[in-house]
This record gives sequence, C-alpha cells and structure tokens, in this order.
Amino acid sequence: MQSPLSEQEKREVWGDFADQEDELLDEVEARWGDSPAYSESARRVATYGKSDWEEINAGNAAIEQRIAELMDAGCHPASQEAMDVAEAQRLHISRWFYPMDHRFHVQKSVLYVEDPRFRAGIEEHTRPGAAEWLQAAIRANAARA
Repeated sequence: MQSPLSEQEKREVWGDFADQEDELLDEVEARWGDSPAYSESARRVATYGKSDWEEINAGNAAIEQRIAELMDAGCHPASQEAMDVAEAQRLHISRWFYPMDHRFHVQKSVLYVEDPRFRAGIEEHTRPGAAEWLQAAIRANAARA
C-alpha cells in the first residue's frame, strides 16, 4: 500500500502517522493483506494526492464533530441522528477505501472498542466513550438497514 505523496505532504496530511507509516502498513498487510478490502484500499490509496487526503480528513473530521455534538446533546446511539452519522461513516469508508456493507461495518466497530489505537483515533477528537457510542450507533444503523 503505497502513496504517491512526498514525505512533506505525508506529514502535512497524515500528521504523526507519517512517522510510523512503514511499521503500521506492515502490520495492516500482515493482518488483512489477503483480504479483498485490503487489495481495494491499496489500489485506491496509490492514486490519492494531497487534495484527496485533505478531503478524506475533512470528511472524517466532520463525522467526528457530529459524533461529539450528538454525544454532548445526550443523543441515544439508536436515535435517527446517531444512525445517520454511523451511516455517514460507513459511506465515507466505502467512498475512499473499500466497499463496506453493514455487516462489515459492525465487524469493524469491534476494533473501535477493543483496539486501543482505533479507540484513540475516534476519541481524540470526540470524547471518552465515543468508541462504544459509535459502535452502538453502527449496530442500530445495521439493524435499520
């Protein structure tokens, strides 16, 4: 999974991830390298320039902001608004990385709760408990579908 970005561009759009790129990508390949999702994501990522990553990051930031807003408002994860943000996340992943159906989204949500790096990635820009809240919203959204 290689990106056409320069080292400087990687730092600009990926932040700290750029410093761990090789190590983390080796882990991703070891865990999921034989999956269709990995192959599709590698194919897509190989074409993304800086403006693509800026759009990806902006979309993700908007989803995280909405999660924080809904949690701050006391919105239940099975509410229409929560399911809508879960659906927005699913579609964001599908658009930029690999096709993600509802079943796959529910499976991936386990990582959000159980893997400390996934949890930190979600909760860094939202708040503690967002991983569980999002997982519940993802499950409710899958049931709605």
